[in-house]
Amino acid sequence: MKPLLPILLSTFLTGLSSPLLAQEPLAITLKTLTAQMKFDQAELLVAPGAKIRLTFENPDDMPHNVVFCQPGTNVEELVMKMLEKPEEAMKRNFLPDDPRVWLKSNLLNPQEKQVIEFTAPEKPGSYPYVCSFPGHAMSMKGILKVLGQGPTLTNLKFALYHGAWTKLPDFSQLTPHREGSVPDNLIQLNFDDYKNQYGLVFTGSLKVPNSDEYTFYTAGDDGVRLIIDDEVVLNDDGIHPAKIKEKKKKLKAGDHTVRVEYFQAQGQSELYVGWKSDRFDTTSLSKWTPANWKTPTAQKKDEFIGLPLDPKETPMIYRNFIAGAGNRSIGVGFPGGLNFAWSAETMNLALTWRGAFMDAARHWKNRGGGHQPPAGFDVLNPTNLVPPIAALDSGNATWPTFTADEPIEGYKWKGYTLDANGVPSFRYQWRGVEVEDKITASGDFKNPESKLVRNLKLNGTIPEKTFVILARNATFQPIQGGFFVKGEKINLPSGNFENQFSIQVEGATVIGNLLLVPARKEIQVSYSWPTAYNAHSHQSAK
Repeated sequence: MKPLLPILLSTFLTGLSSPLLAQEPLAITLKTLTAQMKFDQAELLVAPGAKIRLTFENPDDMPHNVVFCQPGTNVEELVMKMLEKPEEAMKRNFLPDDPRVWLKSNLLNPQEKQVIEFTAPEKPGSYPYVCSFPGHAMSMKGILKVLGQGPTLTNLKFALYHGAWTKLPDFSQLTPHREGSVPDNLIQLNFDDYKNQYGLVFTGSLKVPNSDEYTFYTAGDDGVRLIIDDEVVLNDDGIHPAKIKEKKKKLKAGDHTVRVEYFQAQGQSELYVGWKSDRFDTTSLSKWTPANWKTPTAQKKDEFIGLPLDPKETPMIYRNFIAGAGNRSIGVGFPGGLNFAWSAETMNLALTWRGAFMDAARHWKNRGGGHQPPAGFDVLNPTNLVPPIAALDSGNATWPTFTADEPIEGYKWKGYTLDANGVPSFRYQWRGVEVEDKITASGDFKNPESKLVRNLKLNGTIPEKTFVILARNATFQPIQGGFFVKGEKINLPSGNFENQFSIQVEGATVIGNLLLVPARKEIQVSYSWPTAYNAHSHQSAK
């Protein structure tokens, strides 16, 4: 009988080369956001040739897929090309048959998920991904960044100093005990004859590939200072254990001088220096890397999401800075997923959109400044922040504008009131005319017939040749009962939007690039997303 130990050892050693002990794939989860027409991550970061296990989840109540394309692919044009043959596209579940596509999921129904294992491309670059279901590509997209290693130091030299310090000394006033070149150009503490009480200065050259902003890292036990072109970038002085510190710095393309100063007091001795950019992954400039420091760049998360406002039974009002609606904006969300933002600066409708209402994390949780974009999709901007009413001389189609945070001549804001259902009526005065502006929702956002209905009431003497503006800077195509409007595309932090919609109102007329309606005592206007443009009039093919 053979001894048991050699058999166990042989089995163990054989197992080391077994595929079962191979490195596990990098796990990434990509989700759709409910009623927002977005992925939860707009950027995924991986290393060239990495093994990836992608879990694609669709918690939304609409069908979605994810399609990965070659760098430089215009994903919106790719989807439009697919839809030139809609019957064929439907048979393929709206998955493009295109040589630029190198990876794609199934078309997932609501609440479904799929696990896809693949190898990341070997070539570093930005690989766009998109949901190719009709109408989704405009805002539902992102970038898979395949990041290789960045440049490392060249001509690296060291100078070793004797001394017992609690802070980094002025090395320029000291005489080095020993100097030399570092053969592999990696910062290291490879001095067996010195365990404690010494200092090191490393100098070398770093070639910056592009004029851009870079993130630098250091970790030292004990003090460490990073200097680039005679400017201190990171200073982690004193006696302490190694802990990652980071700082961003803008650098121009070309060669830069790098200087790293370090001292060791007693006990553990460790030194790490690294850097990264949007074009390459975290790259170590030292031989040692902290055990808890993962080299691959972490996936980016949006810190301004995570507190969604969801009107369920009654309308919800959000008074705050809304992107595209000015500094005194009032958002209103209806339970059916139709929403709008009204501007108390311009006294006018600013935005309408479908799906999710607002995410309040920026203003309520993080207390961040700035404007938060609508959380939903199909955002429309009828007039781009101008006053609603003007008296135009004959042949004069120049509409008045406004300056942010300044009152508009002839207007007086009078606040708003809520009806029994919680729907606001906005009130203001224009040249002595009392105006009430009330907008209600009709239908559910998933219904192609859904719309917002606006009722304007003007009480008082209305001057001659007075008009109410409905849209501007657009092309207008007459349709039954109104106009199809194709406006300028909207570019918001949450994505780009086509800005195409239907306006139905009695008596509307086009003057130049303006869609106007003569002012009268009562005006009813409906805003809808036409079926030809509706992203959800299609059903997933099964």
